[in-house]
Amino acid sequence: MNRGILFLESSYAQDWANLNRFQKENSELTIPKIGEYRIIFMGNSITESWLKIQPGFFTNKPYINRGISGQTTPQMLLRFRQDVINLKPTAVVILAGINDIAENTGPSSIEMNVDNIISMIELARANNIKVILCSVLPAYDFWTT
Repeated sequence: MNRGILFLESSYAQDWANLNRFQKENSELTIPKIGEYRIIFMGNSITESWLKIQPGFFTNKPYINRGISGQTTPQMLLRFRQDVINLKPTAVVILAGINDIAENTGPSSIEMNVDNIISMIELARANNIKVILCSVLPAYDFWTT
């Protein structure tokens, strides 16, 4: 039995939502200055890739990318407070749901996915954060399933 694989699986199970991913970066952020319109980009690999493919879009702007490859809506919902609300943005851009369809974290229904997105919207609105929802083209099947 490979103990390294067991350790990785165990540590993943302990941080299933990847709550530690941006812990250091979040702790280094200050409260936005008056007139600064901070925008958080919350999502999955597509969102994460925006920073990798077009880093200039984020440079010297109050834009913060909090995309994590493979994330599903329940994972995003769990980290929404620390990676969005606590950072005091003016707005959040949410791109979520494609990995739920691919069942990255197990089976889920469309209703469950919608409920998670609605919960993120409600949390944002309760904290005076404007919400911008993004979408990808509809998908029927994935090569990973």
